[in-house]
Amino acid sequence: MAEANDDFYLRYYVGHKGKFGHEFLEFEFRPDGKLRYANNSNYKKDTLIRKEVYISRTV
Repeated sequence: MAEANDDFYLRYYVGHKGKFGHEFLEFEFRPDGKLRYANNSNYKKDTLIRKEVYISRTV
């Protein structure tokens, strides 16, 4: 059972393995306002893209 002081975060992942290899999108929202994003695509020889931003409480 989770304790009341445990941090909660949400992660969304969707991906597949196809013609261009393993491609995926991933979003992660953390309680401190950090949003992490990752996009992996080999279409036209793209590479893994990772970004991190902080979101204010008003959002």
